[in-house]
Amino acid sequence: MNNNTYEIALVVSPELRTEEIDSTTMQFIELLEKNGSKHIHTGKTNSKKLSYPINNFIEAAYVYIIFDSNPDYINLYKKWASDNPSILRHLVIKLTQGELKFRENNILNQAMSE
Repeated sequence: MNNNTYEIALVVSPELRTEEIDSTTMQFIELLEKNGSKHIHTGKTNSKKLSYPINNFIEAAYVYIIFDSNPDYINLYKKWASDNPSILRHLVIKLTQGELKFRENNILNQAMSE
C-alpha cells in the first residue's frame, strides 16, 4: 500500500461546545482507522475571528488532523467533511517530508512551552 501523509483542516461551527467538537474529531479519526489510515496528531484552536463570514458566522474553531493514508481514500474523507453540517469549510493537503518535519517541530515547541 502506497501511503502519503496528509493534513486536514476543519473550520468548525462556533455553535458547537467543546465536547461536540471532540466528538466530531473522533468520528473522523474512527473513519480514518476504519479505512486502514493512521492518525498521527490532532490540534485544535478556540474560536477565532474569520477573515470573512461563512454561513453568517464571523468566528469559528479550527481542528487540524495529520494522518497517513492511501490516496484512494482522500475523496471519501473530503466527502465526509462536506456532508457534516458542523463543518463550515475543510481543506486536505498532502504533506512533504519537510512540511511534516516543520509541523513536528512546532508541535514539540508548543508542548515544551506549556
